[in-house]
Amino acid sequence: MRGRQDRCPQCATPVPVPANSSEDIPEVPVVARWATLVKTPLSEIDDQLRPEFDRYLDALVVEVLRLNVFSPGGPGADLIIPVTLETGGRASFTTLVQPTDLMPDTAGLAKLFQALFAVKAPVTRGPNAEATLVFAVRGGSGQLRRPGE
Repeated sequence: MRGRQDRCPQCATPVPVPANSSEDIPEVPVVARWATLVKTPLSEIDDQLRPEFDRYLDALVVEVLRLNVFSPGGPGADLIIPVTLETGGRASFTTLVQPTDLMPDTAGLAKLFQALFAVKAPVTRGPNAEATLVFAVRGGSGQLRRPGE
């Protein structure tokens, strides 16, 4: 990335990367939270669980940030984790990485899913709630597309 531009993992603002030594390059976390998009919120039946659902999503983020499923070197990428909270508190996850060739290996994915499933999901009564957690890996690519686009 020396001499080119990357994106800030916090706000996605373009940031120039110095062409000279790595001492001049600011340290960027390997994985940083970018956004949480709530596609289908909890129903009115579960209205009292909304703060707990938000805490649950935040706990998932903490687990992802804690893991080292990406090496510190390499190009930027977007890690996208769609989350579905089903009635009764069962959660399901998928993982997308853009560009796809930067997808973690099988062991890294197993570690990621194990950590996600270890977070206790709130028990709901209404229809499924859906959210998407978005992370910038090594600054992110800046080419974020939501799942399904």
